[in-house]
Amino acid sequence: LDWPTRLKIIKGVARGLAYLYKEFPSLTLPHGHLKSSNVLLDHTFEPLLTDYALVPVVNKDHAQQVMVAYKSPEFIQSDRTTRKTDVWSLGILILELLTGKFPANYLRQGKGGNADLASWVNSVVREEWTGEVFDMEMKGTKNGEGEMLKLLKIGMCCCEWRVERRWD
Repeated sequence: LDWPTRLKIIKGVARGLAYLYKEFPSLTLPHGHLKSSNVLLDHTFEPLLTDYALVPVVNKDHAQQVMVAYKSPEFIQSDRTTRKTDVWSLGILILELLTGKFPANYLRQGKGGNADLASWVNSVVREEWTGEVFDMEMKGTKNGEGEMLKLLKIGMCCCEWRVERRWD
């Protein structure tokens, strides 16, 4: 996918998530299963969110198996979920769209000894190889580098390990 299409998808996902938060204010975790396979695309690449608001009815063991690459650190460590758990998943989805790396495959490959996609992106950016994180399919995107960097920063803020510092 080219950059404008990826940007359209992530904006649509963010709008959909905001809608769920507005429509289901009493739910601790309005989506709870945000991952790329739960984002369907129509013929114009407009995203449609699926499998939302299921946390109260989903078996926890099953949820842990299917969400492995998108689970927040606090969920992994203490089985604790908050709205910031959805924020973490959104961040992983953003990083997935920017890097072209499927998080679950990345975990199995264990690139660089890092535990997940967010850790790898953080290590690359810390070493100032920022351009290395972007999917090669987007190279040469005119006027898109600034937008890609902004979205990378947003994705990284969504994947802040310390819950109290993570955006909500």
